[in-house]
Amino acid sequence: MGLGETSLKWRCSFFLMFIGFICMIAAIASTNFAYAELIPNKLKHIGFWDICDDTQTFSCMDMIVFMTSIDRGTDWVYGCRAMVVLGLILEFGTLLTSLWMAYMASGIHIGSLITAIADFVSVIVSLIGGLVFTFNAIDVLQETLEMDADPSWSFAVFLFGQSLFFLGGVLQVYEACTAD
Repeated sequence: MGLGETSLKWRCSFFLMFIGFICMIAAIASTNFAYAELIPNKLKHIGFWDICDDTQTFSCMDMIVFMTSIDRGTDWVYGCRAMVVLGLILEFGTLLTSLWMAYMASGIHIGSLITAIADFVSVIVSLIGGLVFTFNAIDVLQETLEMDADPSWSFAVFLFGQSLFFLGGVLQVYEACTAD
């Protein structure tokens, strides 16, 4: 199997993983992992890097500076950021390895399985970091504002991206196990 002769399952797997990776970058870059609606059309929302007031004058503050100003610990923020960034790095490496395995080293089933295992590990690491961050961010918003807070659209994109990446890994395992 050479360039252009990769199986349809492997191509679908790579496509799903690529779309999942792009969704992850979009979700992590946004400031909408959790939000609380103060009054209609005025939100306060938290992302991995900033906490913002969504009013006519859009203002953001660094997450660490905000956490320090309300006398809350920042270790969980650093830990969650590290896990999600590590997950992104692993996912990027998995994408490159999948591309290499598809076009240059086809027929190496053990390499395909190792790539899929790295894919699953990256999904687990990212999910742990993202879930812990989201639930702690909701808790911070509820305590500081004394209002209900919920996950936002960015969290949904995060979960969607991780689901696509996981599905891509499942397709890789299926392809490696059923190939001749």
